[in-house]
Amino acid sequence: MTSPTPQNSNDFRAIVIHVAITVVLGLGLLLVGLGASDSVQNVLVIASPVVVLIGAIAMLVRAYRVWKSGGRWQMWQGGAWFLLVFFIVMLFNSAPVLFESNTE
Repeated sequence: MTSPTPQNSNDFRAIVIHVAITVVLGLGLLLVGLGASDSVQNVLVIASPVVVLIGAIAMLVRAYRVWKSGGRWQMWQGGAWFLLVFFIVMLFNSAPVLFESNTE
């Protein structure tokens, strides 16, 4: 008889790596966008929260797959909730850059 150990003992490590890469990509795009010209700035500032949203959705899909296979899905869902909150923070922080007028 087998013991009830998790199927994948590296789940926590994979979650931390996924969250870290998503946050670094989102913040990196935002910082590069803030230093770019007007048209490129708008595209990169819009793309940064979208990247974080895609990362959160990917984690929710992974949580569903782990749940269907009988694994520990709660950790994946927790990481997705963190990324969704981070998405909202990035969205509200990048909105003023998009709406400020550049008239002189």
